[in-house]
Amino acid sequence: MGGGVSQMEYSNKIAQVLARATEADKAEFAHFLANNLDSAELSHDSARIREYVAAFDRFAAPKHGEQF
Repeated sequence: MGGGVSQMEYSNKIAQVLARATEADKAEFAHFLANNLDSAELSHDSARIREYVAAFDRFAAPKHGEQF
């Protein structure tokens, strides 16, 4: 997965992967989660997918002591 993020140290490997993931990778993962966790109505809602991607970005943001 290639993103525009420079090398950084993360204590959480999931956050590290999400920080380096492309928008397409995050959208694909969001669709997977929506299809498996949400109701049929929500799983095809593009706003719901964007909410998942935004949550990934918040999770991948540097935490206390982590820097870009």
